[in-house]
Amino acid sequence: MMVSWYFYIFSIKTALKMKTSYSFFALFFLIVLGSCGSDDSPMEVVADTQSPTTPLNLIISGSSNSGWNISWEASSDNVDVTGYNVYLDGTKVKNNISGTSTNVEGLVANSRYSVYVTALDNSANESGLSNTITCNFVGIAEFKNTLSEMGIYNGEMESLTPAEGVQLYELNSTLFTDYAYKQRLVRLPNCEKMKYDNSDLLPIFPDNTLIAKTFYYNLDENDLDLGKKIIETRILIKVNGEWQAGNYVWNQDQTEAMYTNDGSVQNISYTDIAGNPQSIDYVIPDHNDCFTCHNNNNETFPIGMKLRSMNFDPSYVRQNQLTYFGLAGLLEDVTPSSISVLPDWTDANLDILDRGRAYIDINCAHCHQPGGEVTNFALDFRLETIFDDSGIYANRGEIEERIQSTLATYMMPQLGRSIVHTEAVAMLLEYLEAIE
Repeated sequence: MMVSWYFYIFSIKTALKMKTSYSFFALFFLIVLGSCGSDDSPMEVVADTQSPTTPLNLIISGSSNSGWNISWEASSDNVDVTGYNVYLDGTKVKNNISGTSTNVEGLVANSRYSVYVTALDNSANESGLSNTITCNFVGIAEFKNTLSEMGIYNGEMESLTPAEGVQLYELNSTLFTDYAYKQRLVRLPNCEKMKYDNSDLLPIFPDNTLIAKTFYYNLDENDLDLGKKIIETRILIKVNGEWQAGNYVWNQDQTEAMYTNDGSVQNISYTDIAGNPQSIDYVIPDHNDCFTCHNNNNETFPIGMKLRSMNFDPSYVRQNQLTYFGLAGLLEDVTPSSISVLPDWTDANLDILDRGRAYIDINCAHCHQPGGEVTNFALDFRLETIFDDSGIYANRGEIEERIQSTLATYMMPQLGRSIVHTEAVAMLLEYLEAIE
């Protein structure tokens, strides 16, 4: 008599689970049957070669300063799943662990890793690979003494080459800072995404998000090979649900930037596009100045990364920026057509009413809105505020004077500029005339 050992073992397990007199009789019968083969036919042993199912939906569920917490969905098998193997960059780092979550330790901050898991059964059959997670390990974001330690640049610092996992972004209409150029970067932690908050304003950022903005001038606008003068890199990081601000000032050699809470003034000389020499006393803000603009109801927040400000085709990629962020795994699915667009105030083809509101929104509204720094004028310059409630018309004369002033206590904006924004003033004067 030929008996499949696999069927025999499975039947005994089934009998043991049944707590009736019939089940114990069946168990006795199976034991006797298993011990009695024919005299001339040896018992056939059939090996279990069926692998468990592949583990699904591997995710990074949390992180520390030394590694990731990972989790996944349980696998199944024809007999039993006994455990899981964990692989880091193709090397097994954990063997036959129980449960569907574990930690992966010993990771180096700002380094890129790949992780996947497999399932095992009691015959040592191994399943196929789960989905592979590949991303930079960030850990807990915090300010370091030097910018290079923050891990946002790769190679020579002065090249301003974003490190892997650090994403360039652009805004459709930008804040004026004495004609300085700005490189904008965002780094999301451990493959997490920004989430759509059902509005065209700021998305929801995961903890340990880093946003960086580096300010610089081209030494000669007509000969970019002469290089640039990099001045400062301002950084926002989100820790435990709250944004923190810090600033790094670059050295003369352009090889490093140091963290500082102190403000200062640097004289910058460059040649503009018309070939004229320019000299600007560029003001680097102190730590308290950061909160003047990035503050609402005593809560710090980013200004630029509103979805409506990013809803256009940037220079670095030939598609809508929100679409690109979605495909790159940086932003949960957002349909650009459902998000409004902050008008580009420099586009002379647009309606002057739209251009004027766009400039005032990005340059002034962070202070002039409910909960903002300026509360004694009853102004609300946000683009989403209807014109009749904005206070722009009633204060048009003062707006006209302040945008042309360089008096520190009177000019508007009071921070971020030391000179008049000539092109913007011309546009705003046209706008203010149009609303008469």
